[in-house]
Amino acid sequence: MKIYLIRHSESIDDIENCYGGIADFNLTENGKDKVKEYKKEIDSYGIERIYTSPYKRAYQTAQILNKDIKVELKVIEDIRELNSYGILSGINKELAKNIFSYVFQKEEYKNTGYYFGKTFLGGEDIEEFDKRVKQAISSIIKDSEGLNTIAIVTHGNVHKSIFKNILNVDREIEEIDDVATTLLEYDNGKFNIIETRGIKLGKNIR
Repeated sequence: MKIYLIRHSESIDDIENCYGGIADFNLTENGKDKVKEYKKEIDSYGIERIYTSPYKRAYQTAQILNKDIKVELKVIEDIRELNSYGILSGINKELAKNIFSYVFQKEEYKNTGYYFGKTFLGGEDIEEFDKRVKQAISSIIKDSEGLNTIAIVTHGNVHKSIFKNILNVDREIEEIDDVATTLLEYDNGKFNIIETRGIKLGKNIR
């Protein structure tokens, strides 16, 4: 089975310089246009089912991709984004530095994020996040048994978790573009990366 692992397109938090994570922002008009352009290509992939995160930026991306192919669209709760920002979610980054200056100064919150293994105050435990992502991918594989090609529309940190814990890639995802795509082949419990686009790998995972 072929699996197209797709990141959502540009969302409002990107252009308003806000912390995203669990904050549920819509796609921008530019983000929608990027998906529409990609849709011209994806229409020929033979996708038989699309699985998507419930968050608007992913769901709207999936809806646009599905406009013409009109396959079943399934929302999977556990491929939602990591709550990496906690109390900062949805807040403009410059404003947040003023509001939460005391918290930012605490040593434990100076370096947070997926590869640091910790999130900001009020955020999600990363081990639990990895566990839910792994379980979600397993359930998607089981649900799509008998299909030849599926797509999974999700988020940047979900990609990081999949690369690290399922695909066993030993390097960090340094950059991930809007609608970045990884084509995977799944066969009898084994995943292989066929190609990636819009993803830049960086240093080895500590």
